[in-house]
Amino acid sequence: MKMKSSILSSFWIAVAFLLLAFMSIAVFKMSQSNKEAQMEQKSANQAEGNRRFWDTYKQASRKRAAGELNEAVALYQQTLELRPNHEDSLYYQGNCFMELGRYNEALDNYQGLIHVNPQGSSRGYMQMGLIYASLEPGAPMDLKAAEQVFEKTLSVDPDSGAQLALGEVALLQNDWEKARQKLQSANADNPMSMAAPYLLGYLSFQKGDRQEAWKWFQLAIQRGELKKPALKWTEEGDVKADPALRWRALARQSIFGDYWLPIRKYLKDPNFSIAVMDDEYKRLANVLERYHPTLQ
Repeated sequence: MKMKSSILSSFWIAVAFLLLAFMSIAVFKMSQSNKEAQMEQKSANQAEGNRRFWDTYKQASRKRAAGELNEAVALYQQTLELRPNHEDSLYYQGNCFMELGRYNEALDNYQGLIHVNPQGSSRGYMQMGLIYASLEPGAPMDLKAAEQVFEKTLSVDPDSGAQLALGEVALLQNDWEKARQKLQSANADNPMSMAAPYLLGYLSFQKGDRQEAWKWFQLAIQRGELKKPALKWTEEGDVKADPALRWRALARQSIFGDYWLPIRKYLKDPNFSIAVMDDEYKRLANVLERYHPTLQ
């Protein structure tokens, strides 16, 4: 009788162990299933977040390219809420602020860009310098600050265009010799630049060397001719193939872009002559006289 009871007891113990094992396996499988479901949900959420981010970013780029800057600002803000450190969103929203004359907000964006990538964001430094050297009304002009920022830009990226900007700042500071040196370096570094020969011509014009000025002025215009098929270009979003957009983007990287870009119109002007150059450089001299009344 005792043996029978012992056998039954062992049987039920074994059953209990089996039930416990089955329950443990079931719980483990359920746990794994929950983890997989959570991972799948997390992956789906990430995919949805990525989709929303890129859809919004593309909308913002289209608005910016179309000149609808306030709408672009709002859309870039949405992308930054999803990815606060996204460098292109910080940069392009800053550019929109700059074009809208919202300079303090633009500076905040560029400083944020530099904070995210202090050793690689030459464009953040470059844009800050362009604000401090801007001729636009209401811009916080500070030529010393502009010079310092452009020097930093040059140290981060020698091909950033900061050499030209330093020449332009020197011209605004009425330091013609320094301006000439910087502009000659910029011209040597970038044989496609319109700005460098245009401004070197202006310096010769102001010195009274009209023929030398004419040589530089003609070179600037020749460089305005499109010599290669237009390629897609990152500055203008989905409409990068338009050469006019490319030239406007390049002009925005120059303090005097509003003055050298329009001379492209003389490429096909049959009445183009040295007298045209005189008028263009007199117009620029009138602008500079506002900053240096003694400039002759």
